[in-house]
Amino acid sequence: MRNGPFFASPCFFAFRESAREAFLITVKLATERQHGGKGHLKLTNGRKIIRRLSVSAISDTWASKRESHWVWVGAFIVALALLGGSSRPDPVQNALLQPIAALLLIPAIVKLRGRDLERGRALCIFLASLLVWMTIQLLPLPSGFWVELPSMPVIDEIDQLAGIEDAWRPMSVAPFRGLNSLFGLIIPLSALLLALTMRWPSRLLLFAIVAIGLIDALFGMLQVVGGAGSVFYQYAFSGSGVPVGIFANENHSAVFSAIVLLILTRLALEAPAQKDPPWVRLSFAPAFILILLSVLITGSRAGFIAALAALVASSCMIWPAMRRSLMAEGQKQHRPIWRSPAGLALGGCAMAILLVVLAFIWFERTPAMDDILEHSSFEDLRWSLLPILTSMASEHWLVGTGFGSFDAVYRSYEPTALLLPAYVNHAHNDWLQLIIEGGLPSMIIFSGLLVWIMWAVALAGRGTPLRRERLIFWLAALAIIAAASFVDYPLRTPLFQAVGVWLLICLSSDRVNLASN
Repeated sequence: MRNGPFFASPCFFAFRESAREAFLITVKLATERQHGGKGHLKLTNGRKIIRRLSVSAISDTWASKRESHWVWVGAFIVALALLGGSSRPDPVQNALLQPIAALLLIPAIVKLRGRDLERGRALCIFLASLLVWMTIQLLPLPSGFWVELPSMPVIDEIDQLAGIEDAWRPMSVAPFRGLNSLFGLIIPLSALLLALTMRWPSRLLLFAIVAIGLIDALFGMLQVVGGAGSVFYQYAFSGSGVPVGIFANENHSAVFSAIVLLILTRLALEAPAQKDPPWVRLSFAPAFILILLSVLITGSRAGFIAALAALVASSCMIWPAMRRSLMAEGQKQHRPIWRSPAGLALGGCAMAILLVVLAFIWFERTPAMDDILEHSSFEDLRWSLLPILTSMASEHWLVGTGFGSFDAVYRSYEPTALLLPAYVNHAHNDWLQLIIEGGLPSMIIFSGLLVWIMWAVALAGRGTPLRRERLIFWLAALAIIAAASFVDYPLRTPLFQAVGVWLLICLSSDRVNLASN
């Protein structure tokens, strides 16, 4: 019996030490009571000591196990980077990632405290509301109700031809896809609760995103070296021959890299105040150039434009900060700021980045630039889909067709002119797909989140010049994600969902820090 798992656990040793201390105190108090004196008072004090020793022993035991928390978070980040880059509902990677995220939810929930939710209250409300609506879409309804929905007349006709009467069906046209989408919420939920439980500061979350971005850039470089048959392509359905990094789509990889460029700029500007080690400060510039190169070699037009926007925003963030620093240095040394060492270093880095971009364009090593120059944007399939998508949204805006059902519903709208060997599995416009699949309730839920985001950004950008630079960071990052969602679906990937959650936690922290100051 003594060989069981309980007797080898930290709790058993903690309680054993507490019991031993309690026994010694009890014996001592009993002896003093036999000799008279203030035995009752001492006994009361002894009980307090026993309670204190018991709590202290248990807390010390669990404190020694805090290192395991980093193992959980590290396992989640690695699993996310290697398995979370596809937006399809059926890759084998999802069958591995979702159980891993569900298992990591257990320690996150066990260790979660009420005060931990303060930083992520808005996200908790958003995910809970989305979870409730997705569940409602999957509940079976009587035939008198679901047959009146815009997406159900065809299914009702099939039931009549098959002789099926009074069948109960959910609102979702493809309930199994809806169930898969519901299970997919485990990923952002795990990302949220792990970050809140660990009480990660914003800077640490941003460093985690940069680490994933570097892995993505490294995989993209190795895919270029290995060619179309490279072992570094992780997904069966991906842009074979095109560097996609740890994603299945080069657009998602390039847009993610553009976000990482902005994060690197912010981290570099905050490094002096955060007293980062010298090796960390020196690593920002090489990491920036590496990720910029990974964007240039992709064939993503959206990613190329996003990277240019990130460069412009980074310049707008760097120039005011460097100008303040260089002016202070120039006043001390009585010389122009552009002749100071920091000014020369800044100018050299800017010139090097500009030369790299121009060299790639000049020597035709940027497929995205070639694609922009050779093709008209209006010839793109996305623009051909727009009238069909607006028609679908106008018919299904009330309750939606169910999350994950776009592929099945689109087939009944697909015109003959757009019948291609490659099928359309997403709308390539996440805003319209949200209306089509989620209907009015999902629009209300996301509108609430957008209102909170705008309010938090406005608060985070008020005050000191540093906060104005953060305002540029948040406006640029959110604008890139929103614009990319108009022409693609980056937030459909589990990796982007988790990173989006972490970014919003950082935004909430920036807002809370301003309120506390």
